[in-house]
Amino acid sequence: MFKRILFATDFSEPNLKVLEYLPQFRELGVEEVVVVRVINLNRLIGAAGGVNINEYIEMCQKEAESKLVELISRIESFGLKAKPVIPVPAGDPVNEIIKAAKQNDAKLILMGSRGRGLIKEILLGSVSEGVVRKSDIPVMVIKHETDVKRLFDRIIYAHDLREHSERVMKYVKFVADKIDSEIVLVHVVEKEERLIEDELKAIEEELSGFKFKTIIRYGTPHKEILRVCDEESATSIFIGGGIPETVAEKLLGSTADAILRYSKVPVFVAKS
Repeated sequence: MFKRILFATDFSEPNLKVLEYLPQFRELGVEEVVVVRVINLNRLIGAAGGVNINEYIEMCQKEAESKLVELISRIESFGLKAKPVIPVPAGDPVNEIIKAAKQNDAKLILMGSRGRGLIKEILLGSVSEGVVRKSDIPVMVIKHETDVKRLFDRIIYAHDLREHSERVMKYVKFVADKIDSEIVLVHVVEKEERLIEDELKAIEEELSGFKFKTIIRYGTPHKEILRVCDEESATSIFIGGGIPETVAEKLLGSTADAILRYSKVPVFVAKS
């Protein structure tokens, strides 16, 4: 399922923390890692005049290519094939990362994240959030501050009984089968909603044969999911990334956006 994955890097320490988890992805059947470094031209918007864009790109490409050689060697030391995206792309990071994933037929995008310390980032969104919103393939984001040792030992499977949540099922089952994971199925009933027991029972039947438990909560979805994550000592969260449906979601983002923003453990988001 995940024979080839794309690792998007900016060479920062928070981002490179992802490397320590690569052996666990090999357990899932990953054979090759495509590495992309994007020269972020968005940073030049509003910069003082006189900047020679072509010279800037050429300088950054040379620097990146040198660092990519070392990074590729580190990845290969885990017994994985690795190749860089050359020439190093320049442009909007979100668009270039998604383009690289498509061109290399990657089945998963793997990213690191610094976390959400700045108000500016919370308002404007991070690159990882942008990739999650636009990508047609699954994205897994690993926060720099996470202290998780084994990513897939205890999975939170957040399900809102909608189609996009059901699409995540195949990934949850695949990972659980490979790793012998424990699954915590979490459903949050929002205000003025009612629990649809038949639909929830059908989901539980799909998980029969796996080690799982069901937790039902009432309240704000992302807050309750994160609370359960802490209570259950979960090691990752799997959630569907649907198209915003309500006015609030369009303005403030979806539950998946909020989970990405505030989760302390790695988050896996899938749309298809």
